[in-house]
Parts: sequence; structure tokens; C-alpha cells
Amino acid sequence: MKIIFVGKNKEVEVKGPKTVINLAKELNINLESNVFIKNGEIVAPDDVLNDSDTVEIISAVSGG
Repeated sequence: MKIIFVGKNKEVEVKGPKTVINLAKELNINLESNVFIKNGEIVAPDDVLNDSDTVEIISAVSGG
């Protein structure tokens, strides 16, 4: 699957299937401070991601 880090100009390819939780662990990403969007829709931590999916990861942490 294609993983796009929104705002960081970075993309990676990851093999699926795997849950959002497992993807976050593999990429060392905190689920509480990021939003995962699969094919245009926000997904829950237990949703399954497949090789054909495009996943955008948006950091939800604000500064200041």
C-alpha cells in the first residue's frame, strides 16, 4: 500500500494486509496524535488496510 505523510513530502510503500494499529507500530507513529485516512475516508485503529489502498497520515498535533 502507498503511505503518504501529509505535510512532510514523504511517501513509502508497505506490504499489507494489516490493521491501522499494526501499521502505526511498524512506522513508529503515535495513533493519538495522527489521523489515518484510507482512500479518502478516516479509519479506525482496528480497520484493515490492504496492498491496493492509499493511506494518508496527517499529524493532528498543533504547536504553541
